[in-house]
Amino acid sequence: MFLVRRVCRVGNRANTWKVADLLSKICNAYEEEQNRSKATVYIGGRGTPGKGITVCAEWTQETLGETNVSTGVPGSVRENSPKLVELVDSYEIEFYEVATREKIEQWL
Repeated sequence: MFLVRRVCRVGNRANTWKVADLLSKICNAYEEEQNRSKATVYIGGRGTPGKGITVCAEWTQETLGETNVSTGVPGSVRENSPKLVELVDSYEIEFYEVATREKIEQWL
């Protein structure tokens, strides 16, 4: 299993909640139209300690292959992604392998 995180770095503090709204809409579209697991959207550095302001979404997937599918992008994603990119300084994706007990035992 993998944890996937989208990280939006927000330079303009006033855009923080707009970015969270757009990122939520994008995630919801994938959840509804491609049956992706539910994402958690969260904000760091605006009202909490942190280096800069970030708006993140993270979810789990069984394989990374699910991330590489470029066909069938939901309409809401095509509509909201350009708006999101205009509001952020950077938009990155991070991948982590979840250290389940099964995997730990496999590699020890």
